[in-house]
Amino acid sequence: MFARYIIFLFLTLFLTACESLVTEVDKGNLPQVASKLVVQCFISPQAARINVVVTESVPLFAEPDLKGGVIPNAVVKLSNGTQEAVIPFDTANQLYSVDKSALAILPGKTYFLSVVNGIRSVKATCTVPATAVVPATYKIDTSYSGSLSARDTSLTVKYNWNDIAGQTNYYRVHASLDLEYSIPEELSGNGQFKEKRIRNRFNFNWDDTIGRNDFRSDVNLDGTEFSSPIGRVNLPDPLSYSSNDTVYISYPKSKIISITMEVYNTDEHYFKYHRSVQTRGDSDNPFVEPSLIYTNIEGGLGCFGAYNSGQLVYRPQ
Repeated sequence: MFARYIIFLFLTLFLTACESLVTEVDKGNLPQVASKLVVQCFISPQAARINVVVTESVPLFAEPDLKGGVIPNAVVKLSNGTQEAVIPFDTANQLYSVDKSALAILPGKTYFLSVVNGIRSVKATCTVPATAVVPATYKIDTSYSGSLSARDTSLTVKYNWNDIAGQTNYYRVHASLDLEYSIPEELSGNGQFKEKRIRNRFNFNWDDTIGRNDFRSDVNLDGTEFSSPIGRVNLPDPLSYSSNDTVYISYPKSKIISITMEVYNTDEHYFKYHRSVQTRGDSDNPFVEPSLIYTNIEGGLGCFGAYNSGQLVYRPQ
């Protein structure tokens, strides 16, 4: 009985000690960190428009009603040192956007971005890579998965390019498929269908299971040949529909219009920012310390970067 009493007393003291480890911190002693402007802008000679996304950060100890989100009333300017363009806000797309004719984005040229919102202002600089790197060779194939009765068909692509020797380079690969195929279209709501041909663009997803991904640098690989991972895109599946209690299957009859293979020759800011975002997203280990997101925005967060895109377009005969 005495032993049980000692054990009970020990557990009581232990639990009391644990409760004492929890200390409520006065709100006035918490770090006072103000919300910052967050800017994302990536310019390219090949892009049809100049887009700038402006939001604001939410500090860890912010007021509960501070939600962040898009800032629609900022003054956004882009300059090449001699010419300047004010970029208006696009309400429909919730970003600042202007046609490329407002300010030409030229290879090898340096650009300056400024964003002002009330008393908050940020700025950043980047230089467009001077050379576009074009894929040299490629391989396009198909792959299948699933059973014969429910087979998924994928289109695969892989291509190579030659590194620019004598300088540090950063690359990103991108590929897309323009496809024509059939879908059933109902006629006037009467249960009758007809075949309709449509076109869509699909982006290839990169297979990084072999330790590669869509971002590469030529550190210790200067002047060598680079290869992309395998890119995959699933082709449309057959669609079933009913007409007068009869079930029909519409086969997509896919027709490849073109496959566009791209190598982005990026600046250091573009590369480091996207790689840091990718690394943060790929970390599934809860015991790994969170990595910082790269930024080159003075006075704020985000990235102002540039890339020069080299394209190779495949069109089947």
